[in-house]
Amino acid sequence: MRRPIVILLNLLLLSASMFAESGLPIIEVKADRTMIYPQRMDLTGEETLMDILQMVPDLMIAGYEDVISNYNLRIDNCPMNGDTRLILSQMKAKDIAKIQVCDNTGVQKGTIGMARVLDINMKMPDTLNGFVEGQGNFGKEVAGIGSVNALYGSKSTDLYANASYRHQDGNKEYLTFHMTNRFDDRNKLLTYFTQQYLDQPLGMSRKVMGRARYFHTFNDLGTELLLVGGYQYASDWSSSSKLPLCIVELNTPLFTKQLSMTLGFEGDFQMTSQKNTDQSCDVFNYDIYLQFTYALPKWRLTVGNRVMFYERKEKEGTISQKRSDTRDNANACVIFVPDHRNQIQLGYYRKYFNPAMTEAVFEDRSIHQMKLAYAYSRQKLTVQTEADYYMIEGGENFTELAASAYWKTKGLSLVGGSNLYIAKSGTSASIRFAPTAYLPHAWQIAMQVVYYTKNSPKREATGVPVYGCLSVNKQFGRHWNVGIDWHDMFDAFCSDATVNRHAANVKLQYRF
Repeated sequence: MRRPIVILLNLLLLSASMFAESGLPIIEVKADRTMIYPQRMDLTGEETLMDILQMVPDLMIAGYEDVISNYNLRIDNCPMNGDTRLILSQMKAKDIAKIQVCDNTGVQKGTIGMARVLDINMKMPDTLNGFVEGQGNFGKEVAGIGSVNALYGSKSTDLYANASYRHQDGNKEYLTFHMTNRFDDRNKLLTYFTQQYLDQPLGMSRKVMGRARYFHTFNDLGTELLLVGGYQYASDWSSSSKLPLCIVELNTPLFTKQLSMTLGFEGDFQMTSQKNTDQSCDVFNYDIYLQFTYALPKWRLTVGNRVMFYERKEKEGTISQKRSDTRDNANACVIFVPDHRNQIQLGYYRKYFNPAMTEAVFEDRSIHQMKLAYAYSRQKLTVQTEADYYMIEGGENFTELAASAYWKTKGLSLVGGSNLYIAKSGTSASIRFAPTAYLPHAWQIAMQVVYYTKNSPKREATGVPVYGCLSVNKQFGRHWNVGIDWHDMFDAFCSDATVNRHAANVKLQYRF
């Protein structure tokens, strides 16, 4: 009698958990980012990070090795120096807690201009798991790729490690190590190390970066202090640079639980020297940022500003020049959430291009962006639309319209989207479609197709109007997976292709 009751209780708990999970939003819109929660979607768990990113409205694919060229990839807000294409194709949905698509990073993440960030937060397992993978790319040039990935989770410690090596007309080697230590409920330390070594015909380069992030929670309300210290060294055939940095940030409710505040200071000092000349350049940045968010049951209001103090000292022999500049990034955003499936966003963002020097004078070019976005999400269907108008000081104003949709049924998922760029100098568009079929006996067939109109910069750069990649994967038991990608396939049929990049990439993976 006891066993049926236990089984019944487990079923009730499972169904309650599934109901609660399905009631949570898959897509959550904030002032400066959109968050995607793969664990809340109807997925097998074997989908890759690249599969999920197909949902991002402005994601553009120009080639197999050029997937997120307009994004900076981070893990837990630490920059990745890894092999981007490998990370996107190997990181699984079951290992991802959330994806933050940060398209307006000026206030809290500190980037300027049109910079965007993809920030991945990992979902650690209860034990050690990972994989070893080998790849062979057979086309105009032959490439060999090897990679190892490991995840380990426990009550007090999480570890993420990734190493990869690529030989293709040179050598590329990457190493990333990411560790989280939870001392108690209110103290947490994240340490991060990454190393990159490139030995190519154009020259050799190295990059090493380490960072430590300490979080302390003061009370049950969630008042949290963040302390960050980091150091980066980079060197190539012509120059070398050193970059120490620090961040102090306070996140806390203010007067009421509905009102939250972020107050922070960020500083870095970049020292660059030319190897073959007597030239050097020191750049000192120190920023102060403040952001308020007021949250009601159906409304979220956010305003923020980052004031950036920029000092630059150039030296050549005995002659030195100093320049300084002060500028600010700002945002103001309102989000309406009528229910957990629908979200509407209206925002204003002010950003800057990196200062350009002309005749020893800085030419700051500000960007004013107006954004209107809508997101609908449930387990098997998501829709995102976005309209942006950019006013560029001293440049050409333009409008971008983007839309994407994800739909899944038994044995099939469909992702599609379109992007439209409108300016006085011309109009261009792209249309993408990415179906995936889940077949019996653990077979999977997927396709990525992106069409570019005549005036598209990506079409003009490659000479190819369509990007295509056909993928076939087969799982053998619990441990082995074999796959093949025929990428940049339309290069083979287009006489206008500047470089014929189409090739077959064969993959063999063992999971432990």
